[in-house]
Amino acid sequence: MADQPTQQVGGVSSRKLLTHSLASLLDQALLSGLNFALGLVLIRLATKESYGVYSQMYVAGIFASTVIEALITGPLTTIAPGKTIAERARLTTLLLRFQWQLSIVLAVLFGIGSGVIAALAKIDAHPVWLGIAFAIYILANAQREYHRSISFIEARPRRVLHTDAAYALGVMVGVGILLLVGYLTVPAILLVLGLANIAGMWRSTDHGLASPTSMQARDKTEYRAAVGEVMQRGRWALPGALVAWATNYSYLYLAAAVLGVAASADLNASRLLLMPISLSVLAWSRVARPMVSRLFAARDWKHLDRLAWASIAGVEIVTIVYVIALWLALPWLQAHVLGAKYHGLEPMVLAWGGYFAINAARWIGSSWLTSNDQYKLLLLSGVACLIIMLISAAVFIPLYGTWGAILALIIVEVFDLLLIWVVFLPMLRRRQR
Repeated sequence: MADQPTQQVGGVSSRKLLTHSLASLLDQALLSGLNFALGLVLIRLATKESYGVYSQMYVAGIFASTVIEALITGPLTTIAPGKTIAERARLTTLLLRFQWQLSIVLAVLFGIGSGVIAALAKIDAHPVWLGIAFAIYILANAQREYHRSISFIEARPRRVLHTDAAYALGVMVGVGILLLVGYLTVPAILLVLGLANIAGMWRSTDHGLASPTSMQARDKTEYRAAVGEVMQRGRWALPGALVAWATNYSYLYLAAAVLGVAASADLNASRLLLMPISLSVLAWSRVARPMVSRLFAARDWKHLDRLAWASIAGVEIVTIVYVIALWLALPWLQAHVLGAKYHGLEPMVLAWGGYFAINAARWIGSSWLTSNDQYKLLLLSGVACLIIMLISAAVFIPLYGTWGAILALIIVEVFDLLLIWVVFLPMLRRRQR
């Protein structure tokens, strides 16, 4: 009798992982196609400098999302599966207020910061409009991501798909208007993305979450307890997440500082072609993490191992097939899409393919650690990786230019892959047994 719940957990996780991954994969294919199309429009129609600035702004937006993911949605994804439906609904409602407060603070800080940097660096964009547009984007994107996370927790990927379809439609309409009026500037694009996020949220308001203003009369003790529950994990998750962001994206700013803004455009253009792989792994992570948390809680090592190997095999097959297809299509893309401004990116695309193949397997291991509340180990690996990244970038970027940036990232991913799968996960299993 003791084994029956474990078998049920494993069986349900396998069925849900298959059906929900398909819906989530379709959703991520939509987002990937949208980001890909927008990037190609900018590559084709904007200057290298404008695309380089947009790339750095977009990565700064990822930084803001990383903060919220570490402090709220990441811990919530770990905590929620262990609660009843009523407890989970109450917890997500309470945390919505915290989400609004944190996202407003981040939007103001990033808006002011981007405007000041634009003025000091003499970027070809109006500092005030750039700051306002970026603040709107940060705030709206944070809210949409919170609602998406709750839909994943509630195992409703179709609702996520509806939300993102509305967002994608908003982006396409907005960018189409910018192209018609001939005003394809970085502030205008950020404003379109922010408004499209608001349009997407209208498709995810059926889960009963209260607005932040309606919670003012709630029990403050209960609210503090909910915030404390996620912050207990977030205080370890945040440093690790920020270090991971610096490890994954600091190359863009380092390359721009050493080689110029155009170098960041080359790096982002070549990496853009591989982004569907990254988004596919993220889709897997959103669906699998709640299931992995349940399997860890049940100490179901058999199904954890099966899920790990199946996940690694799946993402690596997708990666290899995609890189081969992309390599075959590169001559056509170079001639008809990328243009002469980005000539000679073919070898860089292959280098990014190797990076993402390693990154996918490493990401699965990181998700295993996150699902088991091992934020201290993630912080430890993150600090070690950041040190290696800074040293590698300082050595290889001046020597090999943009190639050196990709080489530094590959070195870091190999190190982190071995650290997680060879050291941390076996150590964790021995400790829990």
